[in-house]
Amino acid sequence: MNWISPFLIILATTFVLTSPSSTRGGTEAELIARGRYIATAIQGCGCHTREKPDGGKDENWHYAGSPNPAPPAGPPANAGWTSPRWKKIYARNITPDLETGIGKWSEASFIRAMKTGITPDGRVLDAQMPWDAFQKITDRDLKSLWAYLRTIKPIKNTPPERIPADQK
Repeated sequence: MNWISPFLIILATTFVLTSPSSTRGGTEAELIARGRYIATAIQGCGCHTREKPDGGKDENWHYAGSPNPAPPAGPPANAGWTSPRWKKIYARNITPDLETGIGKWSEASFIRAMKTGITPDGRVLDAQMPWDAFQKITDRDLKSLWAYLRTIKPIKNTPPERIPADQK
């Protein structure tokens, strides 16, 4: 048991010292690579990529959000989530599409949304989006994630609107 603490300290130190230099500065390419790494580490922002019938992610709709119209049943990335407040919540489009995605957002507004749960238009992110967990991520890592999201293919897709729990 006594060896666990020193082991974790060594492991954490090794991770910090061997992590890409983008966490300490670096080129745009290093920022993008770091952002891709972070997106992959958090399961590729998988909730924002619809699923194929076989359960795999549909890369033709990478980060484009839930389909519209959403199917009546299926995995949450396609058919939406439920919560006490919402009958259905659908993943939003986080591609850099200017009309239906986050293409008009600034880096600062992206970081604000990830840390406060408030989008540039004042909408509060739903509980299914774990924005509160992003409060613990450094601004540099959020900048890296933003740089990566700016490189993905813009996809025009407006997911369905949320349905309040009290709506029939």
